[in-house]
Amino acid sequence: MGLRDLLLFGVLALLVVKVPTKPYIGALAWVVFGVMVPHRLAYGPANDFQFAQVIAILTVIGLFLTKDHRQLKGGAPAVVLAVLLAWMCLTTVFSMNTTASLDYLIRVVKTFAMTWVLLTVLHTRRHVDLLIWALVLSLGFYGIKGGLFTITTLGQFRVNGPEGSVIEGNNSLAVGLVTVIPLMFYLHQEAREKWLRLALKGAMGLTSISVLGSYSRGALLAIFAMGCLLWLRGRQKVTLFVVGLLFVLVAIPFMPAQWLDRMNTIQTYEEDASSAYRLIAWETAYNIAKGRFPVGGGFEWQGAEATAQYSPDPNLVMVPHSIYFEVLGTQGFIGLGLYLLFWCLVWWQCGWLRTRAKGVEELQWAHTLGSMVQVGMIGYAVGGAFLNIAFWEFPFYLFAAVATARHAVMKQFSTAPAKVPLSFPMGSPPDPQQRGQ
Repeated sequence: MGLRDLLLFGVLALLVVKVPTKPYIGALAWVVFGVMVPHRLAYGPANDFQFAQVIAILTVIGLFLTKDHRQLKGGAPAVVLAVLLAWMCLTTVFSMNTTASLDYLIRVVKTFAMTWVLLTVLHTRRHVDLLIWALVLSLGFYGIKGGLFTITTLGQFRVNGPEGSVIEGNNSLAVGLVTVIPLMFYLHQEAREKWLRLALKGAMGLTSISVLGSYSRGALLAIFAMGCLLWLRGRQKVTLFVVGLLFVLVAIPFMPAQWLDRMNTIQTYEEDASSAYRLIAWETAYNIAKGRFPVGGGFEWQGAEATAQYSPDPNLVMVPHSIYFEVLGTQGFIGLGLYLLFWCLVWWQCGWLRTRAKGVEELQWAHTLGSMVQVGMIGYAVGGAFLNIAFWEFPFYLFAAVATARHAVMKQFSTAPAKVPLSFPMGSPPDPQQRGQ
């Protein structure tokens, strides 16, 4: 048994003691083990040990044994998420590959269930920050590690994620890293210690370099889209321009010729084989959704039979390579509509945080969180357009953070000495100096 195995089992021993009395710790531990999958970094018995299952059992025990905060939050997005889950159960019954579809559905149910656990037990700003830290540490580890690897190898090799995880591939990891960078910025803005702010700056820089080292074209487009949103919203446009220019002039020329050759294929996607294959896969997913209306093909429909019947190239068996066509092919047009509606409502909740917290000094953290989650969502929406990560747990846990923050803000308004209305004229909150009048 190696040192990593001992460390992981030591952490589990601490969780066995703490989680039954503090179930929110178990929920956060589940997030770390689900997103980071640290046991895949070990080479002994910890590699195949079911840490997540043990943590889930401990968390459920804690939910029954303790009398801590219990209130399901989430609002309209949580309702849509429940409807989407019910729809996925229905499509699984009529799926083209029932056994594989059921296995995939179980994984999705676990993600949704833990999302609802987070929505139930988390209720304060401290809980929000702990969840953001759990997400940042989980992916930031690979961002820092990958950035150092890219620098020391001069970008000659691709950065990949942990084996046996959703982010194992270079493209999936890159989109995850792109999404987590705005969360690092949120923590940087809220940090008071100078050393911590400096460490988070370094983490953002190394994670950005790691994204380049992944050789992911989709992630590069996602970074550009995120930058555009930041530019439109930011007040310090000159600073943003200088930072972006320095990154382009320093980091990108540092990459080797094969990296530049791969990025240049963005402009010549018609001649790129992988792009052509994706277009065929997208058309196949559309044909399945149309031909098997309204239920689609169900999870894991990919195979020779489906390809022969619905693909314009019957000999090319491929997954959709897009969160949108993944949902369209597996859940049909209704499922895709529910999926998009859910994320639109999460975006609206982020906007609610930005609007309600604007100009209120003690709620500036909520304003920053709403803004940065929206930036991360843009990265996920653009980068995910080329990947099969529609039901990856990371974005759903972000929703739990936003919903918990909204609950904390509403609670602060309701308990303020002077009642502050939750709806303001023209969407603007009152002057903080007038709240006590």
